[in-house]
Amino acid sequence: MKRALAALAPTFLLAACVTGPAPQYALTGGETGVFRSANAGRPITVERIKGMDERELLATFGTPRLDRRDATSRVLRYQSDACVLFVYVSGARAQFADAYDTHLRPLSPVDQCAGSVAAQKRNA
Repeated sequence: MKRALAALAPTFLLAACVTGPAPQYALTGGETGVFRSANAGRPITVERIKGMDERELLATFGTPRLDRRDATSRVLRYQSDACVLFVYVSGARAQFADAYDTHLRPLSPVDQCAGSVAAQKRNA
């Protein structure tokens, strides 16, 4: 057994020396998201979301499905039939928003997703 492993050792060592371009990984495959909603509502711009406090976020989007706190930052996740909206809060105000379709492909702009979350919050 030791002789068999000794015979294979150079193969393993040479395999470790192979160089080449580093593999490129992406969680989404670079695909753009697709927005399809039965109740899209009126688009809400990221500029309008920025600066909202907790009370305004609750009034606009309802209770988040996820509220993650890390030190002084928070990430709030909202969902509609068409997308997932993430709102990043630092201090007491929203700083940024990001949106993904139901297959977690990025949506740009965020406006339609934010509008559908708000519309479906009102109808829930």
